[in-house]
Amino acid sequence: MAKMGDWRRNKDEEIKLDGIGGVNIIVKADVHRSGISRQSEFSMQTTHRFLGINFPCYAFENQAETEGFAKMAKRAGYEVIGLPNYVVWHIDTDEKPGNAA
Repeated sequence: MAKMGDWRRNKDEEIKLDGIGGVNIIVKADVHRSGISRQSEFSMQTTHRFLGINFPCYAFENQAETEGFAKMAKRAGYEVIGLPNYVVWHIDTDEKPGNAA
C-alpha cells in the first residue's frame, strides 16, 4: 500500500486490507471499547464484560502484534481499511520540509 499512495490526491480514499503493519494505525475508539453482553445461566441477569479489541500479546491466527490486531478486528465484524494517500509527516522530507525544528 505504501507505494500506491500519492499525498497530493484525496486523503480520504480507502482500500480494504487483510492485515496492517505498525507504522501508523488510526483506530476508532469503539473498537477498543467494544464489549460483550452475556446472560448468566444462574441468575438470568445480563452482565457486561468489556473485553475490547487490543493488540494481542500472543499469536492470533498465526499473526502477531498489529497483524493479529487486524485479524481480531475483522473477526469481530469491523472493517480494516487503508488510507494510501493519508500521510503522517515524521520528520523533514523533500515534500514537507521544516518539521524537525
